[in-house]
Amino acid sequence: KTTGEPEAILTVKKANTDTIRPFVVSAILKDVTFTQERYNSFIDLQDQLHRNLCRQRTLVAIGTHDLDTIQGPFTYDARPGTDINFVPLTPDDRSFSAKELLEFYETQAAGKHLKPYVPIIKDSPLYPVILDAQERVLSLPPIINGSHS
Repeated sequence: KTTGEPEAILTVKKANTDTIRPFVVSAILKDVTFTQERYNSFIDLQDQLHRNLCRQRTLVAIGTHDLDTIQGPFTYDARPGTDINFVPLTPDDRSFSAKELLEFYETQAAGKHLKPYVPIIKDSPLYPVILDAQERVLSLPPIINGSHS
């Protein structure tokens, strides 16, 4: 890297993801400032895309993360649900294994908005997960992001 050149940030895709969700795409948006109104509009757009073009997240799931709080390279992996532990993006700070989290969303009223997406990965022996260089869970696609970023 020379001064003034953008730093390359990679996303490494592990071959075992081919068994559950075989593709990952990432992009970095720079110099974007969100007011609360713009952020809300952005999330509304993301939700509309999930419902329509993304076919209820069966084809694509979109995650948004604050690059200032995470560290690349990023890894797209597939792991047993009991081996993925994180605090999901929810109002409380409870940590779950991915397997426990899917069971929670299936049975608890607090997770009813995510319940329709649970069957997409629930019966798979491996769940897709996106991690940063510090092994922090950024996302359990297509279900939910981690609270860290």
